[in-house]
Amino acid sequence: MIDTLSLLVSHGVILLAAWRLLPRADLDRDPPPHDPGADRVEEPRGHA
Repeated sequence: MIDTLSLLVSHGVILLAAWRLLPRADLDRDPPPHDPGADRVEEPRGHA
């Protein structure tokens, strides 16, 4: 037999987490993409 209290507690925690996460404004926005070329430093070219 499944313990009703354990089901209520676990589902209650899930509902509490969803209730706390849903009003967040940053869930609707994606961060800007990372430009891999921006981290690269150009080496000075010497005279050969």
